[in-house]
Amino acid sequence: VTWCSQNNLELNSLKTVIKTAEDCARQYMNFMNVIFAAQKQNILIDACVLDSDSGLLQQACDITGGLYLKIPQKIALAQYLLWVFLPDLEQRPQLVLPPPVHVDYRAACFCHRNLIEIGYVCSVCLSIFCNFSPICTTCETAFKIQLPQMMKSKKKKLKQSI
Repeated sequence: VTWCSQNNLELNSLKTVIKTAEDCARQYMNFMNVIFAAQKQNILIDACVLDSDSGLLQQACDITGGLYLKIPQKIALAQYLLWVFLPDLEQRPQLVLPPPVHVDYRAACFCHRNLIEIGYVCSVCLSIFCNFSPICTTCETAFKIQLPQMMKSKKKKLKQSI
């Protein structure tokens, strides 16, 4: 949905995402780029979630100022779409909308989807993992493992003493 504001100089835009399936880890970076581009262009992202919650969509809605709603009863989908997602930005302050959800900005590992505070990040595709792996399971990049300097110097000393 796109419309012009009162002064006709500024174009406001609102996009609604209807989520019906699980998040796909391979699309994470593409979607994060969409979120930040929308934020920069003042495009609000709303999320209408029919299946399981999505931390990524919660973050998208929070970052862009949109609404996130997990539909409690799928049979009432039409009513939720008309009540929450159809009104434009000028009408929303006049409505009693669902309260905003608490957004957890911790990263979820791509392997188990668990929220983590410290993890391993692929330097190529920025996938996040809870355990180290020498090969990224998302982009299949093989990492060079560098040994700490202390270990290298001990090996040199052992070779010199032999």
